[in-house]
Amino acid sequence: MNKRNTARIRLFIMLAFVAVAAVGYFVKGGIGNSCGIGFDDITLICPLGAILVMISERTAIPLAVMSVMAVLIMCIVLGKVFCSWLCPVHFMTERRMLSRKAKKAAKEARQAARDTGNSGIDTSQVKACGKSSGVKFDSRHAVLAAAVVSTLIFGFPVFCLVCPVGITFALVLLIMRLFVFGETTWTIILMLAVLAIEVVVLPNWCRNLCPLGALHGLFSGLNKTFRPVIDSETCIQEGRGGHCNLCVDACHENINLHDISRGETTLADCSKCRACADACPVSAITFPFLTKDASIEPEKHDA
Repeated sequence: MNKRNTARIRLFIMLAFVAVAAVGYFVKGGIGNSCGIGFDDITLICPLGAILVMISERTAIPLAVMSVMAVLIMCIVLGKVFCSWLCPVHFMTERRMLSRKAKKAAKEARQAARDTGNSGIDTSQVKACGKSSGVKFDSRHAVLAAAVVSTLIFGFPVFCLVCPVGITFALVLLIMRLFVFGETTWTIILMLAVLAIEVVVLPNWCRNLCPLGALHGLFSGLNKTFRPVIDSETCIQEGRGGHCNLCVDACHENINLHDISRGETTLADCSKCRACADACPVSAITFPFLTKDASIEPEKHDA
């Protein structure tokens, strides 16, 4: 795979997914969207929506249980691939998040230079602040808990009303019906306003607030496939003693491949976007199907 094309491939796949869902709104036999996808009786619904519906109904619903189990299996096999390969909201927030990370990295570099008298970040002076495996809990999990509590209080899945993924697909339907059938509704403006707040105003929805991403991360704690592997001999920082954090800066999930314990998340949140591999100037990062020892995060390969 041409490493420079990964982002374009992901974008193409996401747009194709949205296009297929959009066409399905107008033809018999559509596949639905990320809120509910499938054909006729063979349909799966969003795992978060499924859990919230069962909580609101206070009963196990076969379709919801099967949907949750299917996504759980998908996450165990492929990890959080939905986030970076299919979710349209991820693409809407991706560039803004990387821009903020670049500014933060530059600020940290300047601070490190003042503190150490060096021109770059002395990572050896940064203390590990977390575990290197499993799941690190953060604000997304708090939002996930709030979604569950609000469902218990109000008796219906309140979060689904403001879920940016669901709003995006609903907007696609409403805008298509506006142009095709001339159907006008203030709901379009309301949804656009809510989506703009979540994607533009709020600080990094996907990384800080998305409960669906948090749920996928919890499910992906058991994932052992297609995890990033650093070739320690080739890596500029680990093998040559140079300063290079390009893979860290490129990661949408704030994973520190050089030392997972120093990152904000673990490989359970890796969405297999390959941004770290694309950013590496010496091609030291690969995504093998299985690593030899998945207990080491990430595994180091010595040439």
